[in-house]
Amino acid sequence: MFRNLILTVLIAIVLTYSLGHLATQWLDLHLSFAGDDFEPITSILALTGIVAILVVVGFIIAFSIFAAIAFALIAAGIGLFVVGLSIFWPIILFTLVIFLLVRDKQTPAH
Repeated sequence: MFRNLILTVLIAIVLTYSLGHLATQWLDLHLSFAGDDFEPITSILALTGIVAILVVVGFIIAFSIFAAIAFALIAAGIGLFVVGLSIFWPIILFTLVIFLLVRDKQTPAH
C-alpha cells in the first residue's frame, strides 16, 4: 500500500510538472509573490509541491471517510446482532434446553 501511495504521488508530480510546463508555455501562467515574479522552473516546482500536498491530503480524507463508513457499518452490524440476540434469547435458551435433553447420549465403550 505504501508503494502505491509513493507511485501515486510520483505520478501526480510528473503530471503537475508536465501541465505546469504547458501552463507556463501556452497559457503564459506566472507565479508571483509580494510583487516579485518567480522563475518558470521555480513556479512549476511550487505548483508541483502544492499539488502533491493536495493529493496526499485527498488520500487521507478518502481513507478516513472509507474508514468511518466501514466503522459505522461494522458498528451497525454488531448492534443488529445484539438486538437480535436480546429479542430472541428466550427462544434460543428454550431450543438449547430441548437439544440438551433430546440428544443421543453416547457412552464410551471400555
